Amino acid sequence: MSTSSIESTIRNFLVTSFGYRGATADLGAEVPLLDQGILDSTAVLEIVTFFEQDLGIQVADEEMVPENFGSIARLVSYVNSKKSSN
Repeated sequence: MSTSSIESTIRNFLVTSFGYRGATADLGAEVPLLDQGILDSTAVLEIVTFFEQDLGIQVADEEMVPENFGSIARLVSYVNSKKSSN
């Protein structure tokens, strides 16, 4: 899966799941999702479930940090790093 495909998949999930919180199709990749209130701790758990069920990525508890979940760009980077380590 290419980086642009991963970004598109993540963006679509965010818009579908968190559009009511401000996740839009044109949301910038570097927008701080946690700081903007688009994601909270419950939303992070929903993303983890999405990653595990739809993308086949196992997320360790210690990996659920803003460095990995803070923006679309960070989510994409995290998925890429997990896919390359498999």
